Amino acid sequence: MMQREVAIERGEAGTRRADRDRVVIEAPLQLRARGAPVATIMRTPGADLELVRGLLHAESIAGAGAIAQAGEDAVEIDVDPAAFARRGLLASAACGVCGRVAIADLEQRAREVAADTRIAAVVLGELPGKLAAAQQVFRDTGGLHAAALFTPAGALVELREDVGRHNAVDKLAGWALGAGITPADHALLLSGRAGYELVQKAVMLGVPIVASVSAPSSLAIELAERFNVALVGFVRGDRLNIYSHAWRIT
Repeated sequence: MMQREVAIERGEAGTRRADRDRVVIEAPLQLRARGAPVATIMRTPGADLELVRGLLHAESIAGAGAIAQAGEDAVEIDVDPAAFARRGLLASAACGVCGRVAIADLEQRAREVAADTRIAAVVLGELPGKLAAAQQVFRDTGGLHAAALFTPAGALVELREDVGRHNAVDKLAGWALGAGITPADHALLLSGRAGYELVQKAVMLGVPIVASVSAPSSLAIELAERFNVALVGFVRGDRLNIYSHAWRIT
């Protein structure tokens, strides 16, 4: 199953109503080398063997014959675990690997966002336009993702661009930490899809509101719900879909 139905609040032209939406499923696939967990791959279930074969080939770790067994949420491979340490396999927009830790460990490291920060739907709807207007390199090239922090009043605080969605958020987080900014007082806007890893980065930073011009994944919604983060997708003018903690969107 690659998608599922979720309950949302749909905002349009100043009104809001309960509705249903279909979201793509994002779930972890653990990669084990001779029994040792070496990576957790965030993916849409299906074609898992192909995914692992392609990853191993791209990283020059092993061939297709190394795959020993595939289960519902894990793939066993007959490879020395040290091969992964040597390759330094890390998160990237290309391979989808989010680190050599299980999802449970990622969630244990994250704190629930306690801030009472809220933002008006009408203000939120204006942010994509402000983001686009500030993307100088995107205007020149058309080939970059962006992540930006905004105040609840809609003021752009800072923006970072990168060819990778994850990199853009990491750059912005690094700036905020270095500048002494309090992320709990801000909203994070993403130029692309809101996947689990991006929401996880927001939670670790303490951002209470994550909005995107595109769709969230199922696991991103679950994580946002668990950690008290409002997750909003398809923010386009006076339209938006609220997937979690709708009380933060006034």
